[in-house]
Amino acid sequence: MLRRFVLFTDSPPEPLAESLKSREIPYLEPCADINIEGHLGAFRVETRCGGIRIDARVALLPPETAFDLILDLQNPPAIDLPVPPIGYFAPGRDAEKREQALNALAEMVGEFDKPKFFEYRPELCAHGASRIEGCRSCLDACGTGAIESRGDRVSVDPYRCQGCGECATVCPSGAMNYLYPRRIDSLKCLRLMLDAFFEAGGDRPELLLHDSSAGATWIAEYESELPENVLPYELEALGASGMDFWLSALAYGFERVTLLAAGKLTEPTRRVLAEQIGYAGEILSGMGYPSDSIRLICAEDWPSALEPLPASPCRTHARFAADDDKRTVIRLAIEHLYRQAPSQPESTVLSAGAPFGEIRVDKEKCTLCLACVSVCPERALADGHDVPQLKFIEANCVQCGLCEKACPEHAISLAPRYLFDQQEARRVRLLHEEAVFRCVECGKPFATAAMIKTITQRLQHHPMFQGPNLRRLLMCDDCRVKAHFEHLSQKP
Repeated sequence: MLRRFVLFTDSPPEPLAESLKSREIPYLEPCADINIEGHLGAFRVETRCGGIRIDARVALLPPETAFDLILDLQNPPAIDLPVPPIGYFAPGRDAEKREQALNALAEMVGEFDKPKFFEYRPELCAHGASRIEGCRSCLDACGTGAIESRGDRVSVDPYRCQGCGECATVCPSGAMNYLYPRRIDSLKCLRLMLDAFFEAGGDRPELLLHDSSAGATWIAEYESELPENVLPYELEALGASGMDFWLSALAYGFERVTLLAAGKLTEPTRRVLAEQIGYAGEILSGMGYPSDSIRLICAEDWPSALEPLPASPCRTHARFAADDDKRTVIRLAIEHLYRQAPSQPESTVLSAGAPFGEIRVDKEKCTLCLACVSVCPERALADGHDVPQLKFIEANCVQCGLCEKACPEHAISLAPRYLFDQQEARRVRLLHEEAVFRCVECGKPFATAAMIKTITQRLQHHPMFQGPNLRRLLMCDDCRVKAHFEHLSQKP
């Protein structure tokens, strides 16, 4: 049974109120602070009427458990997101948009399938540790508001997620993956496409990525005008592909990857694609490849973007199989491109925010407290077991910044770069080591010399650490307890 419910921010005109009453459509007025949450078929509405906070669901007789659809005519709307929930329409005061919204509402009848677009692996997530926030790339990229912080991990509402894919594209660790389709299936399709192209005598292929809505419509209209070497490839959403897909395409044999924006991109999608294309371009240009081997263009710019590909050296095509691990796929693609690259530097510097790099430690400040090791989610940092050491594996580092934030001495800084020698990147590197400090009473090792020096310097003028109390800082736990009770026994 169709039921309607109306909230007015001001008192409605008398004719409108009478019309609603005659049609038995309940309403509340005047309402303020309207809060709307939820998704298609499960919207919750709260408002304040006459100074009383009201849940609109219970204002109906009989009460509703939720609202299926929302038409919000406020300006600004209650839900102000780049990609609002399905079933929520906010045309504002634009008459044309209002007419479009009313038509769309009338068509939303029946049952709707909702695919789950993502897979989240919390054990790989670098969002937080020990109540310290590190990576928030997926949170900043999500235009639907489906991702929320839950302490050290994130939570994704599958009903609000609309499959834009940016979360998986920006995730540095591979904790967030796109399932529509999986990476393995997408890369397998690329290889099959190229095999067929080369068997047919094709040469110098270019990959044209487009989405399944406006992009598919554009391709249907202009496909006959595309050069023979331009191969269209449909994605659910343009933001659903990232460095792993683009670099693999180049390694498999495509000479350029073009992302076609046929419709209007949301601000998060445009920003995410620009950032990720920038990082990939820096890696490619570091090897001597054209930095625009991966590019984003608008449909209206397509004719002018048809310039011929620059001459490129003949290179073999990679045949590596796809892997479920995002960073492994990126590494395999770059390794293949590097072996045939015009230039083969040791490393290349990347822009801030890139998911690859090293950390640098100020040895004058570091006390080897190892707080950084305790929060590192990717095991890029390790201690020296029984020896005061800080070790680092660059291949594991996702530049999440948790170690930098956890360091009490501010001794750690991030240095984004890509180290091409993977043997060197996987090598355990010693960043810092210290001499052991031994208890002044029993000689037992219990801290580093730098840590004891820092503590005594900071507390030497504190009234509670004068005389014998300062010396106790130089003792191990057992000797410190003994000294304390000996001091108490000597008191009259």
